[in-house]
Amino acid sequence: MKTMYLAAAMASALTLSTPATAGFFDLTLAPYVGASAGKSDADISCPAATSCDNKDTAWKVYGGMEVNEYLSMEVGYANLGTTTYSSAGVGGRTGTRETHGMTVQLVGTYALNPNFTLIGKGGFGIINTEVNGTIAGTPNNNAGDTDLEWSVGMGAQYNFTKTVGLRAEWERYFNVGDSDSTRESTIDMITAGVIFKF
Repeated sequence: MKTMYLAAAMASALTLSTPATAGFFDLTLAPYVGASAGKSDADISCPAATSCDNKDTAWKVYGGMEVNEYLSMEVGYANLGTTTYSSAGVGGRTGTRETHGMTVQLVGTYALNPNFTLIGKGGFGIINTEVNGTIAGTPNNNAGDTDLEWSVGMGAQYNFTKTVGLRAEWERYFNVGDSDSTRESTIDMITAGVIFKF
């Protein structure tokens, strides 16, 4: 199954890249950094008699290298938000599920004009999931999992100048967590932020 996610991730990143031409191999090697914030939504089932607030604030910081006008390599740190569990009954299970980690992505870009660029991306994250509270179901009220998880995304960027732009993105992280200890969930993240190119 994870092989399928890898294929989807790479296809998403390369879809917007144009066929190989002489210009495709002209290396620009321009570094950039960015920061974005928005919302996350975790697709996770709640235990019986327990309600879940699976939407939260999400944010990320990242840096990359523009290989050429069609392709970039990007690494960063993403906080994918917290799911909160609550139960109205006495002795019910309550707690939180927090998700964050490092990301590595291949970014394909296609400029519609000098100011507006479409983005497709795919890669993986070393994602940590931490469950705290009685919802963890362990004697110490804690359960954790760190694993390699695949991601895909798409978005657009508006360039105010040659060095400053505004980027908006949707990203999806697949099967985050462990099916036994922390529960698995697919997490969607929608963010907007500023990017600076050197």
